[in-house]
Amino acid sequence: MNETAVTKPSEREIRVERVFDAPREHVFSVWTNPELIPQWWGDGTVVEEMDVRAGGTYRFRTAMGVVEGEFREVDPPERLVQTFMNHLQTLEFEDLGARTKLIQTMLFATPEERDTTMAYGVEEGAKGGFARVDAVLARMTR
Repeated sequence: MNETAVTKPSEREIRVERVFDAPREHVFSVWTNPELIPQWWGDGTVVEEMDVRAGGTYRFRTAMGVVEGEFREVDPPERLVQTFMNHLQTLEFEDLGARTKLIQTMLFATPEERDTTMAYGVEEGAKGGFARVDAVLARMTR
């Protein structure tokens, strides 16, 4: 199993890094295809809106409530920048041939917001979510 690394590169950032055993185009699509989102978000997630372009918005109804934001940059299959809850999230998809390294950087307005998010269990959440992403990718690459 691939390891998930969670670090705090600055007082306002959280970085999550993970290698997936799938091509970059597949990994990018897991974050941008509204049909795939519920498969790894789980708990009855419904994608109500997903306009994947700079300036486009998204809205999911989840067991934890509504999650919504705006896409700031969309550069398939390399980069995705979006607002997410209380922070700006940058996802970079590095091509490793048959594998892909995801670098997810969360930028918060204050160190306190970053620390509060860390306390909610970013590492455990990422590991659980990425295990479900692995399952989606395995189905895609069969």
